[in-house]
Amino acid sequence: MTTPHETWLVTPAVGADATTLARFNLQLALETENLRLPEATVLSGVLHGLARAPEVRYLVARREADGPVVGQLMLTREWSDWRDGWIWWIQSVYVDEAFRRKGVMRSLFGHVREMALVNSEPVVLIRLYAEEHNSRAGAFYQRVGMFDEGYRVWAWKIG
Repeated sequence: MTTPHETWLVTPAVGADATTLARFNLQLALETENLRLPEATVLSGVLHGLARAPEVRYLVARREADGPVVGQLMLTREWSDWRDGWIWWIQSVYVDEAFRRKGVMRSLFGHVREMALVNSEPVVLIRLYAEEHNSRAGAFYQRVGMFDEGYRVWAWKIG
């Protein structure tokens, strides 16, 4: 049995994790935005992401090295000329429902912070965006030291 303070093993995702990552992303879209995404498209997106390090990196959490993935996040990066350093974006944050509120996400986020601190290139900020009315997620982000930057997200859909 896990406890809320258990430390989880956080590692980079590998190709064998792709199906789980895609399944988690499908569930994430359904839970947060009530979207049913095409499975083949999401799996293709995950596979392409796994092939694009360091621009795209997935991290996964497990209880032990050969155990099942119970949580994930994806990191992408953006260059900031204003700050002369990298901004890392946390995306595709998901924890299997059976493992929520057991420290999985805290372990994933802690690992990202540690990676940023020891990165050979300057990481000046770690950002994420969340659905506006997801107060539970917002409360977690505040508890781990993040703050609301006050931006709105705008987009152009291509194709």
